[in-house]
Amino acid sequence: MYLARGSRVKNITHGVSRHIRSIGFPEGSGMGIFFALGVPIDIPDKSILFSFYFEANYGLPGDWNSSYYTEVEHFKKRSLDRRLVYDVIAKKLESNGYPGKNCLLKTICEIAKYSLKGNGLLGDIVRILFAPSSSQEENLPDEIIKAEFEENCNRRYENCEKSLLDIISFFVHNEVG
Repeated sequence: MYLARGSRVKNITHGVSRHIRSIGFPEGSGMGIFFALGVPIDIPDKSILFSFYFEANYGLPGDWNSSYYTEVEHFKKRSLDRRLVYDVIAKKLESNGYPGKNCLLKTICEIAKYSLKGNGLLGDIVRILFAPSSSQEENLPDEIIKAEFEENCNRRYENCEKSLLDIISFFVHNEVG
């Protein structure tokens, strides 16, 4: 910052210094963020929500002089991409006794064939999630791209008896309990 007075220009920040202030946290401290999206399912005499939960936890540094937050690895962009979501869904299906990858591919195939327009926000989210062509190129495996354009989903993915749509429809249309 400069101050002009007549013909003299003076640097008014010269000689001014200030210690960088920071806060330290007790060892082992952390912080987190939590987000939930709940969509009510219309079932007579039942109060059911279909929910998505997102949570992120971060460890806080006890010593601000550490190099933890200045290392390049901590500044790399991390993002939630379609491949990661598909891997999580396939593993979850496998943990419930379904052939995960094939059921995921069958779901992608079926979503491409059926209209979800009357399902509001949830239908839009499902359509975007399970339609790889709805977003930019993500370098997905060819089998995922081809699944969206497959003609006969049941014949192509016959080792998956139920897709995610079948599983969700079961809970929506039947009393469970």
